[in-house]
Amino acid sequence: MTRSRILIGALLALGFGAVSESRGQVPPPSCSTAVAGEPSFSASDLDELQSGRLIATHTLELTTDFGDTLAGDVRFSLPASVTVIRPHGDINAGSSGVIFFSDQSGAVPVTATWTQDDGNGGTCAGNASTILQLQPATRIGRMKNIRAAEHLHPNLKFDLLWSFAAKVGRSGDLDPVHVMARGVRQPRLPGLMVPFKTVTVPLRDGDPGFTDAKTYRIALPGWEIETGGDHHAFGLRGDARDTTPRNAPLGYEVKVLQSGRLLAHLRLAGVCNSFACAMRTVKVQLP
Repeated sequence: MTRSRILIGALLALGFGAVSESRGQVPPPSCSTAVAGEPSFSASDLDELQSGRLIATHTLELTTDFGDTLAGDVRFSLPASVTVIRPHGDINAGSSGVIFFSDQSGAVPVTATWTQDDGNGGTCAGNASTILQLQPATRIGRMKNIRAAEHLHPNLKFDLLWSFAAKVGRSGDLDPVHVMARGVRQPRLPGLMVPFKTVTVPLRDGDPGFTDAKTYRIALPGWEIETGGDHHAFGLRGDARDTTPRNAPLGYEVKVLQSGRLLAHLRLAGVCNSFACAMRTVKVQLP
């Protein structure tokens, strides 16, 4: 699958009978056991290379195979805690499938309904159910100083750039990551009255605008934040901007959150020029 993605809103598919009644039509009778289709269900994790292991927060696909039964108007009913992804681009399970994600692990009951020939030239309604078992997602790993790992001897007090990253892992939490940043043109940390700028970084295939090649940026006075990620890793980079040979004062704060959990918190203030920074305040929190 390519990774060109659009968002999706939450949708609960209603059973055929409820839909027919809302249109003022009489729903077809239930199929007799002699003719009722017996679909088989198959589920896979699209964020884990179509693995059969299903992880909470991941993009999951459920398909049905009706064999020789010609089924029409196939619909799915799922719990309210599940977010169904409408087909878009290559995210499409076909007319007999559904794509969704759930933030909760555990059992996910699914009921499929459809219409088919009743064996006498008429139409009847069939239904079948299955229960999917979702494993809990693991937390994203601790963010690490990439320049240190590359033996570049970083020092946030003097460096014109820094870079942090974390591995997501095959069963990692793929809820979006929120990066918040604010800054001032003073050699002090921004006060409470300075608003944060926020970008949301999607990690799963079904998220809005997902692509592993996309970079999100937040421009601050004298500094720029770049971030991006996918279901393998998440990264965060800071870089001085608009520097000159003269010292220019700046102060900024960056927070990285996922599902309310703090992944990183950086607060720096001082001066930077074209050659180096001299930060009076350097506070870095990597829980």
